[in-house]
Amino acid sequence: MKIRLHEIGDEPFTWSVEEHVPAAALDRDELVELSPIAWNGTIDRLDAGFLMRAHLAYEQTLACQRCLGSVSVRVDEPIELLMVMHERGADEEERELEERDLGVLVVDDDEVDLQPILLEQLQLNVPMRPLCREECKGLCPTCGADLNQGECRCVNETVDPRWAGLAAIRDRLNEGRRE
Repeated sequence: MKIRLHEIGDEPFTWSVEEHVPAAALDRDELVELSPIAWNGTIDRLDAGFLMRAHLAYEQTLACQRCLGSVSVRVDEPIELLMVMHERGADEEERELEERDLGVLVVDDDEVDLQPILLEQLQLNVPMRPLCREECKGLCPTCGADLNQGECRCVNETVDPRWAGLAAIRDRLNEGRRE
């Protein structure tokens, strides 16, 4: 959805839509599925630019990073963003973003596309390491059994490769004692 900022006068621009975004559009392996997204908000004209106040409500299904089970998370997120027009200067230089810049969107054109803002907010709401529960035991590294369902039948006698050199010395010493 594209908004022409110059058309916003004393009355704010308002919207209320249901968006359908495929999980693949966010390119996050832990994200399995997104429900339809209820997205509404207003854009008000200010002296310094425009103020966008919006709200997102949807459900996301994630894969637990330990056991790969499905985790459904309800997201109900407010968004507030100050939009300011970018004025190009001849001696413009790069500068480091500061904390106060995080809620500011610098726009180059009078027309603003809200779709990238929506996608960015969806990205921000996907946890980096989703877990089905904090005490999730994960999968057995040998047989792949879900350890939350119970212990597996694997005999776990694998040696950490970092200790393999010491294990070889121990084995040679033990062989020497047997002779």
